[in-house]
Amino acid sequence: MASLTELSIRRPVATAMFYLVVVTIGIVGFRYLPVDLLPPIELSRLTVYTMYPNVGPEEIEQIITDPVENALSGLPNLERVTSRSSEGSSFVSLEFAQGTPIDEATNDVRSALDRIRGSLPPEVTAPGIWKFDPNNISIVTIAVTSTRDLESTTRILERDLGQRFEQIPGVGRLEVRGGIHREIRINLHRDRLQAAGLTPSDVQQALARENTKLPGGNVKEGVKDLYVRSLGEFDSVDEIATSIITYVDGNPIRVRDVADVEDGYEDVRFLSELAGTPIVRLQVQKQSGANTVTVADAIRAEVDRVNLERSDIHLEVISDQSTFIRQSIDTVTNSALWGGLLAIFVLYLFLRNGSSTFIIAIAIPISVIATFGVLYFGGMTLNQMTFGGLALGIGMMVDNGIVVLENIVRQREEKGMSLTQSALVGTREVVGAIVASTLTTSVIFLPLVFMKTTTGELFKALALVVVFSLACSLIAAMTLVPVLSSRFLSVKAGGKGNAKPKHSAFQRFFSRLEVRYSESLRGAVGRRWSIFGTSAVLVVGAVLLLPLIPVELAPPTDADNISVSMDMAEGTNIAVVKAYLNELEQNVRPLLPMDEVDQLSSEVRFGNAVVEIQLKPTGERTVNSQELADHIRKQLSGLVPGIAVRV
Repeated sequence: MASLTELSIRRPVATAMFYLVVVTIGIVGFRYLPVDLLPPIELSRLTVYTMYPNVGPEEIEQIITDPVENALSGLPNLERVTSRSSEGSSFVSLEFAQGTPIDEATNDVRSALDRIRGSLPPEVTAPGIWKFDPNNISIVTIAVTSTRDLESTTRILERDLGQRFEQIPGVGRLEVRGGIHREIRINLHRDRLQAAGLTPSDVQQALARENTKLPGGNVKEGVKDLYVRSLGEFDSVDEIATSIITYVDGNPIRVRDVADVEDGYEDVRFLSELAGTPIVRLQVQKQSGANTVTVADAIRAEVDRVNLERSDIHLEVISDQSTFIRQSIDTVTNSALWGGLLAIFVLYLFLRNGSSTFIIAIAIPISVIATFGVLYFGGMTLNQMTFGGLALGIGMMVDNGIVVLENIVRQREEKGMSLTQSALVGTREVVGAIVASTLTTSVIFLPLVFMKTTTGELFKALALVVVFSLACSLIAAMTLVPVLSSRFLSVKAGGKGNAKPKHSAFQRFFSRLEVRYSESLRGAVGRRWSIFGTSAVLVVGAVLLLPLIPVELAPPTDADNISVSMDMAEGTNIAVVKAYLNELEQNVRPLLPMDEVDQLSSEVRFGNAVVEIQLKPTGERTVNSQELADHIRKQLSGLVPGIAVRV
């Protein structure tokens, strides 16, 4: 270690070039680091979902859920299986042991499902596998309003605008909610079917037989080979109505004879409104590893372009996860910045020397920038935890540099050494102490890296950043601080024959404080049993008070969004849910400071609904979102009978 310091002092140009390379790598790495709210969290959970439209829950359980559960129950490392069967859908949730590689588990699940695919009815959609990832939720939700009807708006959104958003780099899956799709309904008459001796299956088979497009092979015509196909698909509702089901006594029985054919719309599954106006929601997910902030900015730019190009459709962003990420990261960044500035200010108060303060002030940002380079090559992201680790590490980054610098100044002032000699001797004397101190601190955080729980995944990034930043600060303290001290330190040499350096009023005050502290230590040593007893009482009291401290995964934050959701009994008609939602919204509106509310939207689904309150940014409002949510929760408790409300 000492030889590294000596080499740095003897080769100052090489040392400067090394740190210029480090700074360049760190700055470039910082530009390309993905930005997210949280580190990637891999939960050992999978959900297998299967759709079988228009089939009751009991039949779903017998036909789909039980076979899927039996096929998956023997998977390795599987700890728990739960299932939910509802009308038209089956969900089987799998919980694996902590630390199970989720990709390998997914392959095992896929292989087990392939073995039972042939035993499921042909109308059943192929089972899908859903893997939960907090970073794969919708990052942007867009409200689409139009002068057109909802059906044509939905079609334009899916076929035209959706493709434009899919082409944005980093955009993953798009989901259209609240739209309406065209559907041809064939309403059968039971008495007519019975009179003709037919069943609904006969009608279904006849329509499937008539609505076909079949290949007809190739036909040679002279020097040409022509591809032949039969065009048998329906082109109009009238063709469906006139399709022949069967013949009775030589007379054709057509679809219109036993049913009414209606050109209508499919049943509504979602209802979305923005300020009372029906809308279609476009929810955009990002690709894994993409920069959330960059993708969200590109989506907003595309929204602005669409609004300029089209007058019949208007897009409005009603939810943007990048806004909260920016606010969170800006808060942590400001805390880290102010922490560094305050550390430099306090250091100046003690040293009262501009060159000494300058040396430490240079070492701090270089250590931070070097950490960005390590994050980039480590495949990590910029998020609340990594920035929190930097904010935590900045306070400890200063320690190594201060210890080295203070000892260099002492060698200069007390022994009158030259700048080069004091830098070398001063660093060599404390290098063992700062290495031990850095390793001791790193050992405290390193166990978090090996935790396999969700909390461990969350705090692993913080631990790694703290360890990286401390390692960078240690290298800077052993190389950069001695080099800068040997060149720029303006402390005058002391020692024999030289006048003692003058101390400032603050330094004289601190010296008197040290004297009083040493005197108080003598009194404490003389009353050791009193000190031990008081410490024991404090430790026991802290342990007893520990259960009274609230426990949460993450501290509450002042977000800009409040969701008021309501749940009703499974199978409740969507019209009934909408009626209850209207009543809930009427009770919510008087509780809101509307001058501080940016948007108010709602969405209805089968059995549940939600009112989403988008507040103005934190700097533009006076109300705290947590306090407002608590107030709404208290006022709505038991107010609307028949529904369960969560805020």
